[in-house]
Amino acid sequence: MDNFEKQSREVYPIYGSIINVQESDETVVLGSSTVTAMDKDGKDAGEVLNQAAKTLGDDPSGSYSDNMLGIKVRNGEQTKSPYYITFLMVTSAANKYEVDVKMKIKEYPSVVPISTTTTTTV
Repeated sequence: MDNFEKQSREVYPIYGSIINVQESDETVVLGSSTVTAMDKDGKDAGEVLNQAAKTLGDDPSGSYSDNMLGIKVRNGEQTKSPYYITFLMVTSAANKYEVDVKMKIKEYPSVVPISTTTTTTV
């Protein structure tokens, strides 16, 4: 299982790939493939995925196309973390491959500017 860490306000794409198991002409079928998420307690956490951004990609490690399923991650709460994201990829060869990813939400303290006033007496 791959792991990554993000802050709750970050939004960016992540991918599941079939590069290590696919046949040479096999591709992921976007409409038949799914990406789901659950929180650390096993509850549905679909709110951390932007399903409208589900897309196919080409794995940069090889010369194949449409062998990655991508989705944008967003939001998340540190108290519900880690989240478990599952890519279920159905392929043109009628194979099904699963890639699981663990997403940890880490909030770093913000630096709050402090202003000071100096008063001098004469």
